[in-house]
Amino acid sequence: MAIEPHVSWAGGSAPQAEPAARSEPPRDAEGAAARAEATLGELAPEPPAEPDIGRLAALRALRNLEATEARLERNARREIEEARGKLVKELLPVLDNLDRTIRAAHASRSDPAMLEGVRLVRQQLEGVLRGFGVERIDALGRRFDPNVHEAISMVPVADPQRHGVVVHEVEPGYRFGGRLLRAARVGVGKLATPYDVRPAAVWR
Repeated sequence: MAIEPHVSWAGGSAPQAEPAARSEPPRDAEGAAARAEATLGELAPEPPAEPDIGRLAALRALRNLEATEARLERNARREIEEARGKLVKELLPVLDNLDRTIRAAHASRSDPAMLEGVRLVRQQLEGVLRGFGVERIDALGRRFDPNVHEAISMVPVADPQRHGVVVHEVEPGYRFGGRLLRAARVGVGKLATPYDVRPAAVWR
């Protein structure tokens, strides 16, 4: 049996152990935590502001008003252009009749003074139409274009280069505002063959 050694302490009792010192967080750590909380508070999204219903309604009404004004302006311009086009189209036959009168006066060798008067009237009317934006379509000597020409006859030609070319203008064509107002009525060259008995005949 082992015998434990006996230790005697002076004063009769063993010394008491000192309690462990309480660990406190360093002050630097506390400052870092405070700064982190402040940063997170700054980054946190703010709650969305409530929309201003009255302001949105006013903006919507203003946009609708502007769109209505633009539509009315477009409609007014279109109506004006249509009215001008109708008036111009009604004046074209008058110009055609003046051209026929001038040609007939040339053929019959009428009074030169009267012929000059008709020419002046025609020039004035043509100037008025030009002021409205009317443009005459060039036809003679041009390649036939179904977009602006109306072929009413085929004219036999001996020159291959005149095949498919406008060789005769019956009635001039006009544009108005960049749009076709009336197609030119023309005779188009067709290369004659040996079987054509009458090369100068007009085929309809």
